[in-house]
Amino acid sequence: MSVPYIGLALQMVFVLFITAFNSWRVSIMDHYSVYPIALFELSLGVLSALLGLYGLIQRDKIKLSILVTGFGVLICLFFVFIYLLPEAGTPPAIPWLYSKN
Repeated sequence: MSVPYIGLALQMVFVLFITAFNSWRVSIMDHYSVYPIALFELSLGVLSALLGLYGLIQRDKIKLSILVTGFGVLICLFFVFIYLLPEAGTPPAIPWLYSKN
């Protein structure tokens, strides 16, 4: 199996985890905390981005490698906006994401 396909499989696990298996995800958050879920999602994002970069370096399926790298970076940004910004207590600098009232 090609390296970008492994990264794509990890991203499919991420998408399934936040859509189809969301009830399982929420129950883990209720029983433990948000940190195991956040660590799992971040590791999926970082691993897929690294596998995409490795595919780019090896020149293995260039278009798929670019796609996998980009979506892996988006997963990492998802982690920042969903888990880290609320922990900091400061609203994001994007005004349409929060109300000023």
